[in-house]
Parts: sequence; C-alpha cells; structure tokens
Amino acid sequence: MLKEFKSRLRQQLSHFKRDQPALLVFLFHSIFKDSNEIGLNHIDPQQHVTLDIYRQFLEYFLQAGYRFISPLDLQRGLDPGQCYVLATFDDGYYNNQLVAPLLIEYQTPALFFITSRNVLNNECFWWDVVYRELSQRGMTRKQISVAQKQYKCLDHQQIHARLKEEFGRDALAPCSDVDRPFTPEELRSFAGQPWVHIGNHTSDHFIMDRYNPDIQRSQIQVCQADLAEMVGLQPRVFAYPNGNYNQDSLRVVAELGFDFAITVDKRKNYLPLHELDKLTLGRFVLWGTEPLQRQCDIFRSDVAFLSGRTRPAWSGR
Repeated sequence: MLKEFKSRLRQQLSHFKRDQPALLVFLFHSIFKDSNEIGLNHIDPQQHVTLDIYRQFLEYFLQAGYRFISPLDLQRGLDPGQCYVLATFDDGYYNNQLVAPLLIEYQTPALFFITSRNVLNNECFWWDVVYRELSQRGMTRKQISVAQKQYKCLDHQQIHARLKEEFGRDALAPCSDVDRPFTPEELRSFAGQPWVHIGNHTSDHFIMDRYNPDIQRSQIQVCQADLAEMVGLQPRVFAYPNGNYNQDSLRVVAELGFDFAITVDKRKNYLPLHELDKLTLGRFVLWGTEPLQRQCDIFRSDVAFLSGRTRPAWSGR
C-alpha cells in the first residue's frame, strides 16, 4: 500500500515540472508475444515486456511529442530545444525481432546491443539458465534472484563451469526461440531491416568493473571484430553490461573511439549533452508489471528527486 501511494504521489508531482529538453534512454531485454510466452518459464522475464506493452510505450511518447532517435541522430547532434527517446535492447535475444514490424509501423528506430559470443556459440545467457532450471525446481522469484546474485560474484569461466556442474553439460543450450540468441545469419538479416541499429555489448557480457583494463578492452574489441564479420559494421555506441563501469571502463571506451556509452543510471540526459555525459548516458527501465502511463509520467518529470541526478561522476575523458 505504501509503495502504491508513493508511486501515485510521484505521478501527480511529475505534472508540475516536466519535459525540459532532454534525451530519455530506455532499456529493454526480451520481448514476448504475450503473457503465455512469459509463463513458459524458458527465460527470466526480467521486465515482463510484451509486444502490446511496447506498442503502448511508443504511442505514449509519440503522443507526448517526443521524437525517437537513432545513434546516427546522436552523432549528428540533438536540437537542445526538443525532447527525445532512444529505445535500446540489451544482449541479442532472437525474440527482439518481434518488434521490427512495430518499428516500421510507427517509424521509430531502436538500438540493439549485442553480446557477440552468445550469438556465435548459440548459447543462452547464463541468468536465463539459472532462472529456467531453478523455476523448474519450484524455487520462488526471490530465491532465484538470490542465486543469480551469487553467480554474478563469479568470473565468466567460473559461471560456465558452475552452470554445467549444477545443471548439466548442456545447460547453456537453448530450449526454444524464446530463450535463444540470434544466429549470425539472423542477426545479419535483422541489422539490415529499417529502423534497426546495432551496438556493442562486449563479447561475453563481462561485468566491466570486475576486470582489469586489458580484459575490458579485449571484451569490447572482440565484439567489434565479431560484429564487423557478422553485420558488416563496427558500432560507435556501447552499453555497459549490467550497467557497471568504473574509471578504467570510461578510459577504455574513450580510447577505443566510441562516441557514446550507456549506463543504467536512472536519470534524464539534459540537453545540450556535455562531453562528460556522452560516455555515461542515463537509462530508465520500463516494467511491464506496473502501470505504463504512471511510469512514463514520472520519467518525463524534471523534479530533482523524481528524475535522479543530472550529471555523471566522471572527471576526465
């Protein structure tokens, strides 16, 4: 009850001060045809976003006068007198192809950050394996989340070894189109569709701030090479896996020539964008389990305690 009251209050307060020129970046992961697909438990539903919810998201911000942009628009520069939305999808799930018809229908671009080795190796994402297997054993959402957090404390090789030890040698094999990544051929075709743009999300989804700069650099460079081979381009936009970054991450991304990098810091990106902003763009998470209009009203707010901090904490490029 208290959470509901606070949420409604934040929505009401959002109407007092909103829509200062800014870029709002949104994070999505999987996209589901409907609630029945979510109920299969083949994958961690994370945000529970269905095609219908994504359609509502598009319609809400288009009706509010926001313009959906692509990485090319970012590179050209944004009008400091307008409001923008950048829709992003992390990881490289095959189910992301479901949104392509909506992008065409509404003429709205979206940016898809790809973890390249999952695509090349046809491997599920480890958090989905944990969710799938533990849900089959009857564990609750809370119990599964605890287990996933424990896995996050391990390095990549340890995660894979533990998955195979706990769930079998084929644990990373996909079980359906819901939980699998794109194949290289599918990704190439998808990347060629109207309104689809591709970004770098490392080769193996390493949580960057847990590795030294050389490993961070390798993760990004390998992904760049993989994407050049698969889709014929090397992106200029990067998304930090799990949203984690440190000073080393920022230096590496800058040295590798990326124009922009995206976090999961919950905040608007006010215009004009300063150099300090470009490698730490804030990003909001939209939940399919909560009222969409209420969430979007709050995201539009310029009230400080609703929209979060306005500048990233980084002192150098």
